[in-house]
Amino acid sequence: MSVIPSGKTDKISFFENHLAVWGTNAADIGLTSAQVTQIAALTNAARDAYNAAQAARNAALAATAAQDEAIDAMADYGSDLVKTIRAFAETESNPAVFATAQIPAPRPRTPLGPAPLPENLAAALTNAGEISLSWETTTRGRMAFVIERRTAEPGAAFGGWTLIGTSTTKNFLDETLPTGLESAQYRVYAERPGGRSQPTEPIAVLFGTGGQSGGELRIAA
Repeated sequence: MSVIPSGKTDKISFFENHLAVWGTNAADIGLTSAQVTQIAALTNAARDAYNAAQAARNAALAATAAQDEAIDAMADYGSDLVKTIRAFAETESNPAVFATAQIPAPRPRTPLGPAPLPENLAAALTNAGEISLSWETTTRGRMAFVIERRTAEPGAAFGGWTLIGTSTTKNFLDETLPTGLESAQYRVYAERPGGRSQPTEPIAVLFGTGGQSGGELRIAA
């Protein structure tokens, strides 16, 4: 088992703490004065080297912080200048400004096109007897969603599709479902400035006897 610690500072402290007692009792512990003098010199050199390394490390950290601050200040101000150049080019309607300034011209925006078709339309009955709808899709490009419903009373065919609401999120709560229905179907469109998607495949909510207010409810794709 080693008596001398493994850590750098612990090693230095170990010998610093033993120098006095070793010097006073050199002969009693089998050491010569020359040996004690040598370990004292080595310990002092180790402490000086450690302190110098710590000072250099702190100086390096301070220099790195100053460097980062200077670079950030340059980049922030330079970014504002680039914005000024671009604004000038647009105001003057002169693309040659970009070549003169040796900065790239803004790439033309690509139209997003029609909204993508929502996927995985799902329906669930809430404790309040309302139908909660949810679906999956992107919301990129100021997306909005149009929700339509058609219903059927017992023994009757479905009526036409009716707009029941819109949403900017990927869910909708139908709070206007009439009672006494045998079934209701829902579908969702997505729309954005580039156009409207096709409707989702309808999802059917099948009510048992007694309509929406009672009986069994089943969800059918």
